[in-house]
Amino acid sequence: MTVISNVKGTLANLKVIQSELSHLAQVTTDGETSRIFHESMQEMDNIIHDVNKRIEVMKAEELQYRNS
Repeated sequence: MTVISNVKGTLANLKVIQSELSHLAQVTTDGETSRIFHESMQEMDNIIHDVNKRIEVMKAEELQYRNS
């Protein structure tokens, strides 16, 4: 498995975690807990954005990843 495949797999896992945090924020009845889940979901969005940028850099720098 290539490095970019591992990074893309990690990105997919991050998106699943973000989705689960969103779900938990919606179904939690405690306001404070819901807020914490929502903030965590937003932080996950920042991480996902950073990983996406890293994938683009990898594609630009490494010929072997350009068609990935």
